[in-house]
Amino acid sequence: MKKIVFSHNIPKEYYQEYTQGLRVVTPENSMESFSREEAERAIEDADIFICIGDYTCDQALIDKGNSLRIIGNMGSGYDNVEVAYAKKKGIRVLNAPRSVVDSTAEMTIGLMMSVCRGIVQYDRELRKDRVCTRQLFFHRDMVLNGKTLGVIGFGRIGQEVARKAYGLGMKIVFYQPVPAPDEAVRACGAKAVGLDELLETSDVVTIHIPYTKETRHYIDMEKLGHMKETAYLINASRGAIVDERALVDALNNHKIKGAALDVHEFEPYISADIAELPNIVITPHCCTNIAEVRVSMLHELLEGIMQLLEGKNAHNIVC
Repeated sequence: MKKIVFSHNIPKEYYQEYTQGLRVVTPENSMESFSREEAERAIEDADIFICIGDYTCDQALIDKGNSLRIIGNMGSGYDNVEVAYAKKKGIRVLNAPRSVVDSTAEMTIGLMMSVCRGIVQYDRELRKDRVCTRQLFFHRDMVLNGKTLGVIGFGRIGQEVARKAYGLGMKIVFYQPVPAPDEAVRACGAKAVGLDELLETSDVVTIHIPYTKETRHYIDMEKLGHMKETAYLINASRGAIVDERALVDALNNHKIKGAALDVHEFEPYISADIAELPNIVITPHCCTNIAEVRVSMLHELLEGIMQLLEGKNAHNIVC
């Protein structure tokens, strides 16, 4: 009987239809995760290891898995898994790329609306003085209709963000090193441009690229310097893609108008510099932090794993 290990103890009803005929091992207590030592013991004779909540599966842990054949990561990104090393050892890695698209795109639009229309700032101010005040000509915020959204990374999530923003009346430009599907481009009237042009012409820039060694600090002082002083930056991909110090400098010195971040360079902690900025909206890496989304992610992952066990192909194989 094959053994499947879950990094966290999640409710059985979320996965039991997929694990019949498998020996399931989880931490003892509900919602608890394995300690490093516990994971090393559990993985020794495991065939499948499931990472939940960005649980780290590095080279050392992979080496403990004498029978390990499949690593499943319950998310779209997989920078918490040593994919190259797993591939070298002939271990398949799967993720859940489709089930995160809608919720991440919705959250991205929500972040954009919150910062560009000052929703969070208004909320902070009104809770403080509890007086509804308005100005006749207020220059802080920006209407989105007719403005240009620059999408860096035109994959599944970037395309869905563009489609939703197009519905708000925004013009769409995107930067993608490889050709984008014609249908996705037509769906939102998008235009492919170079990165410099995107940064220089966009009113809002949103990032949807994976985190790799090459994309660390992809948005740095130089790129921020190419943006309009009236522009906003949105990041719902991975925190370290943006150089936080450069962003703080850009916001403090009004090199850009504002930012909204769901992800942060030094997670799980948020720097005081970021938290104290008045022209930024921050959320705690929560694009998929909804039970129905997490269950869908788990099912997508497990469906792919079951297909592999049956000798079939799966859409969500990373390597």
